[in-house]
Amino acid sequence: MADTAKNKLKEILKNISLALLSAFVVILVTIIFPITPIQKLELELLDKRFEERGEIKIDSPKVVIVEISQESFDQIPPPNNEWPWPRNLFAKLINNLSNAGAKAIGIDIIMSDTDRLSTANDSLMTDAIIRSGKVVVAGKIDIEREALIQKLKSGGSDFRNFKEGTLYTEYEEGFRSIKQNFDNIFFEADSSIGIVQIEGDDDGIKRRYHPYNLFSLNDSESVKIPSFSFAVLNKYFNRDFNYAAVSEEDDFIYSQKKIPKFTGATLLINYYGGFKAFPYFKFYEVIDDSTFTSNDEIEYESGVDEWEIYKEEGTFKDKIVLIGSTMPEDKDIFPVSFSKGKSGDNMIPGVEIHATVIQNVLDDNFLYKQSPASEIVSIIAISLLMFFIVAFLKKIKFRFSYLLEITVLLLVIISIYGLYKLSVYFFINKNMVISVTAPSLAIIFGYITSTVYNYLSERRQNVLIKGMFSQYVNKSVVNELINNPDKLKLGGEKKMLTVLFSDIAGFTTFAERKPPEELVSFINEFLHEMTEIIIRHEGTLDKYLGDAVMAFWGAPIPVEEHAYKACVTSLEMQNKLAELRDKWSKTGEHQIRIRIGINSGEVIVGNIGGSKRFDYTVLGDDVNLASRLEGANKEYGSNIMISDATYELVRDKVLVRDLDVIRVKGKSEPTNVYELISTAGDQKAIAAIDEMHEYFQGLELYRLKSFDSAHDYFKRCYEKLGDFPSKVYKERCEYYLQNPPDKDWDGVFELKSK
Repeated sequence: MADTAKNKLKEILKNISLALLSAFVVILVTIIFPITPIQKLELELLDKRFEERGEIKIDSPKVVIVEISQESFDQIPPPNNEWPWPRNLFAKLINNLSNAGAKAIGIDIIMSDTDRLSTANDSLMTDAIIRSGKVVVAGKIDIEREALIQKLKSGGSDFRNFKEGTLYTEYEEGFRSIKQNFDNIFFEADSSIGIVQIEGDDDGIKRRYHPYNLFSLNDSESVKIPSFSFAVLNKYFNRDFNYAAVSEEDDFIYSQKKIPKFTGATLLINYYGGFKAFPYFKFYEVIDDSTFTSNDEIEYESGVDEWEIYKEEGTFKDKIVLIGSTMPEDKDIFPVSFSKGKSGDNMIPGVEIHATVIQNVLDDNFLYKQSPASEIVSIIAISLLMFFIVAFLKKIKFRFSYLLEITVLLLVIISIYGLYKLSVYFFINKNMVISVTAPSLAIIFGYITSTVYNYLSERRQNVLIKGMFSQYVNKSVVNELINNPDKLKLGGEKKMLTVLFSDIAGFTTFAERKPPEELVSFINEFLHEMTEIIIRHEGTLDKYLGDAVMAFWGAPIPVEEHAYKACVTSLEMQNKLAELRDKWSKTGEHQIRIRIGINSGEVIVGNIGGSKRFDYTVLGDDVNLASRLEGANKEYGSNIMISDATYELVRDKVLVRDLDVIRVKGKSEPTNVYELISTAGDQKAIAAIDEMHEYFQGLELYRLKSFDSAHDYFKRCYEKLGDFPSKVYKERCEYYLQNPPDKDWDGVFELKSK
């Protein structure tokens, strides 16, 4: 009897030891030496909680955004409508917002060079900043350099008043270095500057935010430089420009507010929603006062000044106003935690990330992270509980043993799911971020440890033991690094590739007719189908640029007949769009069309960026030409335009129509361009091309300067077929008949727009 009790106690102690060992392994790989895939999974589950929670309506947003968008480019008369815009426009913006009662103004644009038109414009902006006293300009520093320096030393000091010279005389070189690193010529206007760089996690998603950055003056002296959001908040709260949060063990203290830390010296951004969770206003409308005339006002002789309406309604009174770009080409659009559950709908501009942090602070709407101590306790408790539950169930004698295994597995799955739902509850109701992966691993490891021990104790076959252990460990290791990233190197190499750009025609007008949720759903469906076609034909998807798609063939793995495969892809994209249009038409959806540009040539391809964050992409003039060809379709009403370089590689395999010899914006050399119609052998396409014989006769005469005869052919082709390129050439002939070209006219048509 005593021996039985002793053996039972010994068995229990052994079980406890194994369960604790299981817990220790989980603590080791999640807290002490966290493994990257597990960290990544935890972050993805955090993003999932944002999705489960959904959007939070901001009842009275204190922050509004003035966006630099294509619409403003279109409305600002030349020569001011080329980027970078002259600083007198920004001076006008600052003056208008200040007069309208804005409490703080943040300009999320790095202005490192003098005005491209006149230094007098810089003076206007400097004066506007000084008069306003509410402006924060954007700066940046070498974050990687500073992180390395801070690892080598400890301590730091407040960001001193450099303008007054308290550190200038003592640390002249340090001061000059700070000015240079800020990379903004308007730093000295009133020294109110904020660092706009936002650190992303390893997957590139912007979840965390630094209230300040440390900058080293010398080996022993560092200063705190407020990040952009907190520099703007300093204006809002009437704090000194150099005021910075105080870092405590678990929190930041800022203006009597306690902001919980997430990891290191960062807070966790509590996103309210996706793109445009805040009110947005167009740049040109905010400067559209009595002294500014937009292109629409010029064209339609309108006398309505949008700014006067905003001012009268008090739109910007007592608001924090941030100015930033929402244009994809400015590369200030980033993936964030908030998503509506579909790929690609988690992208928002950097200016809205800064706006979110500001609103979080004003609302005291922070996310709190579970403490490491409570996480360790939960891991130990769950490991013990799961180990003993599984051990108890394994001892049950059941005729169909596989049913018992299924039951145990279901218990594990239900436990993990219940744990996740508990984390969602705490996230939504308590603003608490509790760990999911570590307790889930405790469940899995508790189950695995108990299962393996049970089989060992019953002397099961080693093969079965290894099989079970291998199976479950493999299930617990998720989201591995994609395709051996250690083989990828920074930098690039020159390769002969084919590049494709695709864009939806008239997307801005189309998007204005749809609610944001429907628009996102529509774009996701469209991009999914286009991406599937690209990948099926061995293309590499480079990136999405809003509704646009960029892809290339020939890297990272060489692709035979890359030009032909790009052409086939573009034709299939058009065919798939036709199918989608038929589907959408049944629901009354507005019909869309896409324009595609294709070019082949030598480009630089590789991982371009910094060692912490880079993209596998292509660069070079031939990439730009492909982009320009996509836009050039507008001139001719064509759907797919390919360059002469691409045509030479595929001329025996495709059917094309000779369109023109053009010189695109930004390039000095002309290029022949062709409309891609079909692959070779398509009888319908051949018949269609034969029907265009007047077009080809007209084109030959046009290039011989026989504009009168060419006009007749183009007119007949247009009236017979409704052929848009014929209409274009007909109008050109009419122009040249009235305005004969020079004797050395070479027939090259110069595109003025992108």
